[in-house]
Amino acid sequence: MNSSQARVGTLVRMAWDIAGRNVLVTGGNSGIGLATATDLARRGAAVTITSRDAGRGAAAADKISREASAQVDMITLDLAEPDSVRDAASDYLAGYDRLDVLVNNAGGIFGSRAVTPTGDEMTLATNHLGPFALTQFLMPGLLAAGSSRVINVASSGHGFARDGIRFDDISFESKYSMAAAYGQSKLANILHARELDRRYRSRGVHAYAVHPGLVRTRIGRDGDSLFTVLYWGLRTPWLLTPEEGSDTIVWLATAEEPPEPHGGYFEKREEARSTRKARDDREAERLWEFSEARIAAWYG
Repeated sequence: MNSSQARVGTLVRMAWDIAGRNVLVTGGNSGIGLATATDLARRGAAVTITSRDAGRGAAAADKISREASAQVDMITLDLAEPDSVRDAASDYLAGYDRLDVLVNNAGGIFGSRAVTPTGDEMTLATNHLGPFALTQFLMPGLLAAGSSRVINVASSGHGFARDGIRFDDISFESKYSMAAAYGQSKLANILHARELDRRYRSRGVHAYAVHPGLVRTRIGRDGDSLFTVLYWGLRTPWLLTPEEGSDTIVWLATAEEPPEPHGGYFEKREEARSTRKARDDREAERLWEFSEARIAAWYG
């Protein structure tokens, strides 16, 4: 981090301008995350990306730096590893005294059921519990900004969670379904943004969820089954580019006024259609309470 970036936290702006603001993009080493980080860096933001693989992350940060003519930092982060989540947040806050925009982009899809060392189903841990914990650890920075935004990359695939969050079998111990597990995690992203905004909007933090469209990324290609590789590979000719998929994310991050509805779910720069469960405030509150309990267990 250079001296100009270190001074960003002391700036006070009357109007929102992404130039000079601190931005953290998880999974910024490829796909939508890489496209988002590159665009925001070109606009003058002080961008940090995370990557599960340190080598890929460093290469991506260097690539963005060269293309945007701006310094880009990198932090190693594995969202399914509690210590990694806590350490990543600590590392970020040690280098920046505030966080203006957090893009929770990193995620995964898993063809067969896997469980983390903490006993959580891998899809939920990677796509929701890890980002939930990271956001809470970074809250001091988000609040210090005075006005900040959290953007969760969700999916229209939340519709696969037909019955909402499976609180009675959230880890799919009875019968695993790749689509249902992924859908549940994406529904959780939407509900997380909804409840986060409700709890923190009065303190200047606004949250959003985004469906980026069907985008050509590595998700699925890095999965653990032949089915996921073939599924995404066969769909490739019809998929959007990462740059097209990042458009609404960048818009939410750069709009002069926080887009409405606050806590909403967006696609193509507009409020998107979502399921009844995705608009259920009681479901959102219940998920928050469940997530807090799980994170407390992680670090207890």
